[in-house]
Amino acid sequence: MKPSPSTVAAFYGTLARGLDELERSLAASSAAAEFVSAASLRAALALIRAAHAGLARLVGSLHLPGGAAWLDEYMDETSRLCDACRALRLGAASLEGYSDSASRLASALRSSHLSFEVSHSHAAAAASAAVVVTIDLWVQVTRAMSACRRDAMAIREENRVLVETRAEALALRLAETIPPDAKFTGFNGFRGVLCATRMLTSFLLTLLSWGVLHYWPDAGGAGGATDCGAYFGAAFASALARAQQRAAAAAAAVSPSVVDAGGGAMMHEFRRARAAVEQARDAVDRAGDVAAAAAEVALRADALRSGCEDVIALIDDLFDEVAEGRKKLLDLCSGGGGN
Repeated sequence: MKPSPSTVAAFYGTLARGLDELERSLAASSAAAEFVSAASLRAALALIRAAHAGLARLVGSLHLPGGAAWLDEYMDETSRLCDACRALRLGAASLEGYSDSASRLASALRSSHLSFEVSHSHAAAAASAAVVVTIDLWVQVTRAMSACRRDAMAIREENRVLVETRAEALALRLAETIPPDAKFTGFNGFRGVLCATRMLTSFLLTLLSWGVLHYWPDAGGAGGATDCGAYFGAAFASALARAQQRAAAAAAAVSPSVVDAGGGAMMHEFRRARAAVEQARDAVDRAGDVAAAAAEVALRADALRSGCEDVIALIDDLFDEVAEGRKKLLDLCSGGGGN
């Protein structure tokens, strides 16, 4: 018994709709100069999770033989996904650590500002003690600023190493092409849906890598999706191509500022937090509005922490989803699976 062609077509249609939603999210964030924002990263992770959950459900209707090569191919693909997500989780955790450093800077700035105001209200007899306290707090501000800069440099180096060592799993390219020997009718269409899911996942992992790891210029261009229409349908092919092109254009627009800042993660909230720290440094050096600088650093640190927490939680959810899918398919095979 073979599955209805409409079942597989519906799966491709679901992927296409998810890509359309993601492309709109990227368009909105790019228009607001917020590429790649936490919202876009959440959308990318949600789409990966939905695609792999849908793939696991679809397998149940394909009547696949237990213990055949299709299971090995599925396990290999999900292992690659988990390896990539472990790297992404480490990257997001590093950025979350930077938010902690920025928060400590904001606290030191607020304390120094309050101390400065108090020292001016003291009587002359207390002025000397107030000055000592103020100087001590300014030393803390300087140290906190230096810590932020060191953390940013450490994150850049650690994430660069992660990208280099996990490049194959992360699939850092937009041009994912169709294998010349692909047999999409294999195992009642399973190989086709697995290939489509792999193409989608490779693109989304690239996007996520740009966000929380280290900017890695794409040498392959963004045209790789255009050759899949004959296999997976025009809707999926065009949706993937549009999303790829949107991401590539936005990354190209942002990358000069990332390079100027010393490279590293492109996540919008991280870039804004770093900018707020540098602006605070200028405010201190030029006797500017330290209170306003402290408020901005605190705001950006909180936004970064919240975004990273969301990304980490979604990655953990994805791990659970993949583990559940793998167990489901192993159980299916052990139970005979159908022929």
